[in-house]
Amino acid sequence: MNDSSDSNPTMAAFAKLLMIVSLFILLLIEAWCGYQVHELSGKQKEYKMDYAFVNNVSFGLLSVDIWRDQVVASASGEIGDFRLSPEQEADLRKQINQQLHGLVDQAFQSINKPQKSLGGKLKKLAVKTLVNPQQIHAEVPGFTKKLMAEITKPASYKRIANIADTALAQLGRKIYDSSVASTRNVMDSIYNKYGATDKIVFEKNNATKVAGVKKATWEYTYGMLGSAVLMLIVWLLIRKKRYLQAAVCIMSVVAAMILLVIGVTTTIIEIDAAIEKLDLHFLSKAISFKNQDLFFQSQSIMEVIRLLLQSGRFDSLIVGVMILIFAVLFPLVKLVAIAMSAISPDKWAKIKNVPYFAFGASKWDMSNVMAVAILMTYIGFNGIVDSTLSSLNFSDSTITSITTNHTTIQPGYIIFIAFVAVAFAISAILKKSINPVNIE
Repeated sequence: MNDSSDSNPTMAAFAKLLMIVSLFILLLIEAWCGYQVHELSGKQKEYKMDYAFVNNVSFGLLSVDIWRDQVVASASGEIGDFRLSPEQEADLRKQINQQLHGLVDQAFQSINKPQKSLGGKLKKLAVKTLVNPQQIHAEVPGFTKKLMAEITKPASYKRIANIADTALAQLGRKIYDSSVASTRNVMDSIYNKYGATDKIVFEKNNATKVAGVKKATWEYTYGMLGSAVLMLIVWLLIRKKRYLQAAVCIMSVVAAMILLVIGVTTTIIEIDAAIEKLDLHFLSKAISFKNQDLFFQSQSIMEVIRLLLQSGRFDSLIVGVMILIFAVLFPLVKLVAIAMSAISPDKWAKIKNVPYFAFGASKWDMSNVMAVAILMTYIGFNGIVDSTLSSLNFSDSTITSITTNHTTIQPGYIIFIAFVAVAFAISAILKKSINPVNIE
């Protein structure tokens, strides 16, 4: 039974026009929000890729230059603070004593050797007559004391430290990472992009940008989802008004298409594993590494499909084609068939394929399966990363290590889930309204 508007062409036309304008505005809002989500998601990925590159473990924990600088700095500090302990002084005094006594013995043994020359014989006679070996040995402790006093002077420690620092610096210059030169230009270009001159400023500016983009991305995502939900509510409320049914259904189909396009082209999962802090206790000081990125990946459904198609492996190619056909292209065909059925139910009902694709081919629509697969992939990856990183956590007297797992679901997945729900709702509402045939 039709309402009064069905029998009044003027009112029906006006109501239809008003509804179309209102829904068109909603579509514009949804499309604009979707565009912003897509662009901001790309920016977030770019910012995080920059961060992951600058903080990659290859340029930190696995860098020869970083280790050299850290070790040299720790060793240099130890050299500057070096002082002999009482036990070390006692050992050194004993060693000096022994060495001096040995030198005295060696000197007298050399003089007491048989001499062939007249001068040598005279020197030997003079030493035996004037020098008593026991008296020389008795003087050794006094010489040792004077030497120890000289060695333990602050000025002596400083000279020793300067000599050791020089030797350490020379050794450090011989140790270098040959890959640093090739990455320096890339690193500088990234710093310039963020208006930074060093890593500290870069990390601060990068964190600010990521936080701002992330907040805006989710705000636009909510705006996009809100527009789609309002469209469904309107579609549900006027489902019995035949003169508005086609227009609202078409608008709803367009809204679902926008959700699908943004859902498959926007990041769905972000996998990020890092060592937040690693302290190695060396020479009574800690060699520290912070924010060492181990692995970062951020992909959309279309990027996953592209990677599968470009892998060069037959099995990956088959999987990529199947995902493209049954999770992307088939849902689009289904939406087009729904729109055609809404425009002229009687006309398109005579063509078997249209109502079949619109209402009866759900078993070939794998978008819902894809949504579940993505969720299971996220759960699996998150568990694997957690398990792997847990084995890298240490805390003892020699090493302290703290790892972090920032694997998260991204807006693309939420939008794709929204598309699956909206497409299902549109099909169900229209099917109930027009009771199509030829759907088997």
